[in-house]
Amino acid sequence: MNDILKALFDVIINPGFYNNVIAVTPPILLAALGCSIAAKANSTQMGMEGIMLLSSFIGTLAAAYIGGPNPWLGLLVAIVVGGVLGYLVAFFNLKLKVNIVLVGIAMNLLGSGVTAFFLPIVTPNQDRSSTNSLQSGLLPTVDLPDFIENIPFVGQIFANQNILTYISYALIFVVSFMMFKTKLGLRIRAVGENADAAESVGISSVNIKTIALVISGCLGGMAGCFMSSVYVSYFANGITAGRGFIGLAASSMGEANPIPTALTSLLFGFFYGLSNFARTTGISDNLMKMWPYLATLIGVVIYSINKSRKEKKRLAGLAALEAENRLKGH
Repeated sequence: MNDILKALFDVIINPGFYNNVIAVTPPILLAALGCSIAAKANSTQMGMEGIMLLSSFIGTLAAAYIGGPNPWLGLLVAIVVGGVLGYLVAFFNLKLKVNIVLVGIAMNLLGSGVTAFFLPIVTPNQDRSSTNSLQSGLLPTVDLPDFIENIPFVGQIFANQNILTYISYALIFVVSFMMFKTKLGLRIRAVGENADAAESVGISSVNIKTIALVISGCLGGMAGCFMSSVYVSYFANGITAGRGFIGLAASSMGEANPIPTALTSLLFGFFYGLSNFARTTGISDNLMKMWPYLATLIGVVIYSINKSRKEKKRLAGLAALEAENRLKGH
C-alpha cells in the first residue's frame, strides 16, 4: 500500500503528468463548453457524443481524401459537420417538436452506428476497427520560446503541446466573452431564463436556441477532430470513449458557466492523466482506466445532492416568507 501511495505521489509531482493532463483535457473541455452554450439557452446537447463521433469520422476522411494528408481541412470539415448536426438537433426539437432527450439519444445511436457501418467501406483494406490505413495527418505542435521552456517545472508542463490544445483553452475566454459581453450572449441567456419575456421584446427563442445548438455542435466537432488529429492520426470505432457524456456532466457541474465548466473539465482531465500513468503506480491498468468515469459519476452525485439542498433551502425560504405575509395579513 505504501509503495502505491509513493508511486501516486511521484506521479503527482512529475511535470510530465501535468503536461499529459493539459493534453488530454481539450476534448472534454470543448464538449463541455458546447453543452454550456446550449444549456444557457435552456436546451440540452444530449447528442454531443454522437456529434463528436460523426465529426471525427468525416473530418478524418476529408483530411485523407481531399489533398491529403491535410489535417487543417479535416478540422474545418469537422467543425462544419458539427454545426450541421447541431442544426439537425435544433430542427427536430424546435420545428418538429421531438423531445430534446430523444433527439440526443438518436444522435448518439446514429454516430456509433454510421461510423461502424461505413468504416470498412471507406478504408482501402476494409478495416473494421480504424482508418489507420489512410493518411490523414496530425495537427502541428507549438514550439514555445526558449525562455518559457527553460522555466523549471512550468516549461515542461507546456512544452510540445498541440496547436489545437492552445486553441481549446483560448476558447474558454472567447465563450465567456461571447456569453456575458455580447448581444448574442445576452439573448441566449435571456431566452434561457425566460423565453416568453424574450419573445415579448422581439427576440425569437427558436432562432436563438438554434444558434446556440449550432455553436454547440461546432465545438463538438472540434472535440471530435481533436481525438483523430491530435491524439492519433486516424479514426477508430468508439474513439470518443464517452467524452461527450463527460463533457455534458462537466457542463452541469459548472452550472453552464465557462470558467467553472473549464475547471471541472480539468478535474476530469486530471483523472484521465492518472489513468495514463497507471503502469508507473503499480495499480491495475483496468482499475486506473475506470477512474475518469468513476470520478464523473461521483461528481454528478455530489453536484445533484448540493443542488437538491439549495433547492430545498430556497423552497423553505419561500414558504417562510409566505407564512410571514399571511400573519401580517391577519
